[in-house]
Amino acid sequence: MTDQRDVDDLKEKYYHSMAAALIGEGDLEEAVVYLQKAIDIRDTPYVWHSLAGVLRETGDMAGAAGAMSRAIKLAPCTPEYYHEQGLILRQLGRPDLAGEQECKAVALDRNYERIDMITRAAEIVERAFRGKDVPEDVVKAAVRNEELALILEKIGSGGQRIGNVLKKPSCPVGSCPAYCCHFTGKLLRHGVTIGPWKLDALLRHFTEKGIEEKDVLETFPVEQAKYAESLFPPQDIIKRNGVRSVVFPRQKDLPLGSEPARDLPRGRDYRTLMWIDTSAKPCAFLESGKCSIYDVGGEPSLDSCSSFLCMTGFVFVVLGHLGFTDEAMMAGKTMRELNSIAIDALIILAQGVYGNEEVAASERAVLDGLRSAIEEDRSGNTALLDKEIARYRDLEQGHRALKSMHLEKARQRITGLFT
Repeated sequence: MTDQRDVDDLKEKYYHSMAAALIGEGDLEEAVVYLQKAIDIRDTPYVWHSLAGVLRETGDMAGAAGAMSRAIKLAPCTPEYYHEQGLILRQLGRPDLAGEQECKAVALDRNYERIDMITRAAEIVERAFRGKDVPEDVVKAAVRNEELALILEKIGSGGQRIGNVLKKPSCPVGSCPAYCCHFTGKLLRHGVTIGPWKLDALLRHFTEKGIEEKDVLETFPVEQAKYAESLFPPQDIIKRNGVRSVVFPRQKDLPLGSEPARDLPRGRDYRTLMWIDTSAKPCAFLESGKCSIYDVGGEPSLDSCSSFLCMTGFVFVVLGHLGFTDEAMMAGKTMRELNSIAIDALIILAQGVYGNEEVAASERAVLDGLRSAIEEDRSGNTALLDKEIARYRDLEQGHRALKSMHLEKARQRITGLFT
C-alpha cells in the first residue's frame, strides 16, 4: 500500500515545479496559483520564499512581505530570508525595518555584509569556466586562410577544455559530510530515481555483496499519484511486478544533526540548500562521504558530489584546476574553515583576475584583433590579413602574460588564506 505522504509529497513537488516553469515563462499570475496549491499541501518555507519573490516581481510588495514573514517563521535560521525581507521593506519605504532585518541576516551569517560582492563574484567566475568567452560567430567563422583557421580551431578546443572543468568533476572537499547526498524527506520527493540499466547492475552487485534489496531500495507505483509521471525521467519509469513504478534509494536512519548542519555549505548562488536541514538523512549508499554505487555497472547514476557542486566544492574544483590548491593544503581543515576560504578565494579570483578591468580590456582587444583578421580574410586582402594575424598574435601574447601575472598574484593571496 502506497504511503499517502509520498503521494502528497509528489503533488506538492509537482505544483512547485510547475510554478518554477511558469516563472521561467513569465506567467507570474499562474505561478502564484500553483505556489498557493503547493502551500495548501505542505507549509514549507522555500515555497513561501518562492511566492514572496513572485509577488515582489508583480509589484505586490505587501503580499511579498507577508509571504517572506511566513518563510522566516518556518525557517528562522535562514539568513537570506531576512536579507530579502530587508530588500522588500526598503521598496515599501520602511528603511528602519529593513535595517533590522538586514542586521538579523548578518548576525546569522557575517557574509551578508558583503552578499552582493559574493553573488557577483560567483557569476563572474562561473561564466569564466563555461568555456564560452569567445562568441560562437567568431569561433565558428568560415575562413579561407589556413593559419587563421588553426587559430580559431585552437580557441574552440581551448574553450571546450575550460567548459569541461565543471562537467561532473570529483569534488575535492574531503571534510564535507556529502551534503548533496542528504535530504529532508524521502529521496523520491527530490526525483532521485534509478533507471533500468543501473537497477540491473545494482541487483547483480547486491547478489555479489550479499545485500538485501529491501534494505537499500524502495519502489513507488507512479500510477497511484496523479502527476508522478511528469516528475521523473520517462526512462526511469519501469514495470515492477506488472506495475509502472520508479525505484529510489532508501535513507539511513540517523539524521544529520545540528553540529554538522551548522556549517552547511551554500549553493553556487550562495542560497541555502532547500532540501536539507538538521533532520536531513543520508542516502543508503553514502559511505565515507561518497556515493558507493555511483560507478557500479560502469553506468553513473544518482546525483552525488560528482554532479552537484555547492559553492565551496565549485571554488575548490576551480582552484585545483588552476593548480592553486592540493590535498595537503586542505587536509585537517574543517568544513567551516573551507567554506570561509572558498568565499574569500572566490572574491580574489573575481576581482583580481576574471572580473579585473585591465584583464577584461586586454581580452576585448584580443577579440577585436581576431574579428579584424576575420574581416580581412573575407575581403581577400592577403597583405592586410597577414598584418592583422601578426597583430592578433602580439595582442594574444600580451594578454596571456598579463593574465598570468594577475593569476600569480591571486595564487599568492589565496595560498595565504590557508595559513
